[in-house]
Amino acid sequence: MARRVALARAIALDPELILYDEPFAGLDPISLGVTANLIRQLNSALGASSVVVTHDVNETFAIADRVLVFAPSPTGAQLIAQGTPQELRESQDPFVRQFLDGEVDGPVRFHYPAPPIGQALGLGGNP
Repeated sequence: MARRVALARAIALDPELILYDEPFAGLDPISLGVTANLIRQLNSALGASSVVVTHDVNETFAIADRVLVFAPSPTGAQLIAQGTPQELRESQDPFVRQFLDGEVDGPVRFHYPAPPIGQALGLGGNP
């Protein structure tokens, strides 16, 4: 309900641009679909554009005209790809593939070498 009230306040001012930050977070699949369709319908009805920051690839691709993909970098984030949903689906860029396919291994690393547990705990070696 709070999201609906916030959206009603935003569109009451007849904006040209609407910003959404993770609008699908915490929604069940039905509510998520309804929200995605609402964003698309509002754009058409108001003649507005929307910027949607989200990790929900499938719903975003269903409603987006253009998508930008960012990846971590030493300075915070770096734009690594942009295009239509179809162009990104066809991309062979390793960053894009890892993100869209939800792959653990790829250019964005989540595996960091760690010292043996005993050494990390200051015990001088492996127990």
